[in-house]
Amino acid sequence: MKRVAVVYNARSGALLARADASPEDQLTELFRARGVQADLKPFDMSTLTADVRELLTNEPDALVVAGGDGTVRAVAERVLAHEGVPLGILPLGTMNLLARDLGVPGDLEGAADALLDAPVDRIDIATVNGEPFLHSSMLAMLPHLGRIRERSRGGKVFGKVRLVEKALRLVRRYPRMPLTIVVDGQEHTIRTRAVVVACNPLAAGPAPIPGRERLDAGLVAVYVTLERTSWDLVEVVAKLFNGGWRQDERIRAYEGKTVEVRSSKLALMSVMSDGEIAQLTTPLRYEIRPRALAVLAPGAAA
Repeated sequence: MKRVAVVYNARSGALLARADASPEDQLTELFRARGVQADLKPFDMSTLTADVRELLTNEPDALVVAGGDGTVRAVAERVLAHEGVPLGILPLGTMNLLARDLGVPGDLEGAADALLDAPVDRIDIATVNGEPFLHSSMLAMLPHLGRIRERSRGGKVFGKVRLVEKALRLVRRYPRMPLTIVVDGQEHTIRTRAVVVACNPLAAGPAPIPGRERLDAGLVAVYVTLERTSWDLVEVVAKLFNGGWRQDERIRAYEGKTVEVRSSKLALMSVMSDGEIAQLTTPLRYEIRPRALAVLAPGAAA
């Protein structure tokens, strides 16, 4: 690999931690030290489409995203129209879920080394109401907890404590939402406070958000909590962390090619896809696009 294009999120904590060099200088040197020329653009949603198009005119060997899951998702959406240019990830976000599933090391130096030697593979993407996402889309209480998490970033200790208190109040008071989930035409009526729709099934292992064994299974997977009390929810979360969540009868799982989420009460629903929150019109329609995205895949997960 001789030349890469890089879109970087200048607000990334991993880049901001070094005060002796700008994010652009850090990334330029990161690739120069490995004999690779890097053409860089800062991440800016208002100019992203034009920036990606300009970067790709130089015919790079790959387009690398330096940022978190939301940044990766936005760039990937614009790369889909450019066949033959694989997407690489330098994981600089909070969760880095797709990078983890692709086997990309978590440190900047290790990630750069792995990407430059990585094979190109193709992975599925999923869409909700036509909008693509790469890992998971979350509904009900989860987007509201996501907003609280975002407000806690970079704040003072006292402010973070207040936000934790707000999150606990939300967990105690959030009602179970009546929903109809239609998987490949089969209806399931449920009441829940948390729904996760994943691009391919989640694995059984432990993690705050479990990984995926395959990224090209061609399936949308839906996970619904059926807890009745806040203590039920605490127990479900505990099993999530110890890896026993797949055996818990309070978690219902469905898999299919298409999923529709209907609500008789809500015309709009908060949806958090790859960490980014939006208000979408119901019903929510989820579909899978098999092997739609070319990626640099250092690990065997892809």
